Amino acid sequence: MLLIVGDVLCFVVAIWLTLAVRYLGLPDSNLLWAHLEPWVWLTAIWLFIFYSAGLYDKHTTFLKSLLLSRIVNTQIVNILIAALVFMILPFGIAPKTNLVIYLGISIVLIALWRLWLFNKFAPKSQKRAILLASGPEAIELVDEINNNDRYDYSFVRIIDDAAAEKSPDFEAKLVQLIEQERISIIVANPRSAYIEAILPALFDLAFLKFQFTFLDFFKVYEDTFDRIPLSALRYDWFIAHVSQSKSLVYDFVKRVLDIVLSLVLGFLLLLAVPFIWLAKKIEGKGDALFMTQDRIGQYNQPMQVLKLQTMTANDAASATWTTEDAKKGNQITKVGAFLRKTSLDEYPQVWNVLKGEMSLIGPRNDIAGLGARLAEEIPYYNIRNFVKPGISGWAQTNQHYMGTNISPQSLEESKLRLAYDLYYVKNRSLWLDLAIVIKTFKTLISRFGVTFTLPR
Repeated sequence: MLLIVGDVLCFVVAIWLTLAVRYLGLPDSNLLWAHLEPWVWLTAIWLFIFYSAGLYDKHTTFLKSLLLSRIVNTQIVNILIAALVFMILPFGIAPKTNLVIYLGISIVLIALWRLWLFNKFAPKSQKRAILLASGPEAIELVDEINNNDRYDYSFVRIIDDAAAEKSPDFEAKLVQLIEQERISIIVANPRSAYIEAILPALFDLAFLKFQFTFLDFFKVYEDTFDRIPLSALRYDWFIAHVSQSKSLVYDFVKRVLDIVLSLVLGFLLLLAVPFIWLAKKIEGKGDALFMTQDRIGQYNQPMQVLKLQTMTANDAASATWTTEDAKKGNQITKVGAFLRKTSLDEYPQVWNVLKGEMSLIGPRNDIAGLGARLAEEIPYYNIRNFVKPGISGWAQTNQHYMGTNISPQSLEESKLRLAYDLYYVKNRSLWLDLAIVIKTFKTLISRFGVTFTLPR
């Protein structure tokens, strides 16, 4: 909220300075209000673009060294949108010169706010924390928290199971360390055998003597990365967090939106089909326009989806990655590459949405053979099929796949996708679905090189 308020103030101050520079004097109230009214409407659009560009992401998605370039590129997009709005809507002003001046001033103001002033208004607190957990997810959490000014604490110690095992009288030494290091937060894995043994003492200090705040490692990890730590997965996790229906209102509204938006997307697909067919004929590869593909649906049931064919051959139940298919001679065509970038190849699945087999938003369903392969290698993998699969999902809009791939191409990438998918299964709501729609917009733009970064 602080970032949003600061950004809006930068927009308003930039308008005032733009008018002062343009007309070489302090703008009077009539001139200011004449320009302020349309800019208020534009501010809502600009905040949407800022969100799409990741400028309100809570965790570290880009380094500070790249922040300035992202601000510059985002403001260029915002000004282009403003110019288009002024051309279409009759606001009574045509601020061509003002937009150019505003671009330079707003970039300077927002850069100063984001890179310097924000930390002055929201300085990082000196809360000191200890992490009692093991494994790569623990290392991820420490790297994220200790290298991001957004958080109000940092880890001064990380104690894993091996260190606890080697330490005689671990409980007494931990209590002593808490006092010596002035620890105010402990993040711990409550399932660790060594932590379970000392939990009574820690709870007394935390909830009776109020010496520090005690936090669950799995919950902190989920809130930080917007995905479920796979080390948390046990049968009791699913019993506690996975339900068949979130609410009757949510299910009803989502179904209505699925039907309405699918009809719109289906109409757009019909308009595009003749041009796609012509492009495929010109290229002369992969003659078939549509194809059916065997996939895994809700509750792990087999289903067939309709797609635009993007490869030279249709391997409807493949158990291989795209890179493995290429070695067998099944290549992505040039037209197919464009269809994948724009996600047009997925649009025919609106038919499956209308039939009730899929939703517009949900975990992307696997090709039957590949899904079976992953289920054998990744524990609890099929739980992602608990909800209806979607054309776009939380994993697709948050996970950054290797190279130019738009889907997982390895076991590790599939594990990370599962972590995001389970986050959606647990937390699905209309607000989360809306966030996925916005992030989908950002993802599609980024595939065409609008990555909001400048070359070095």
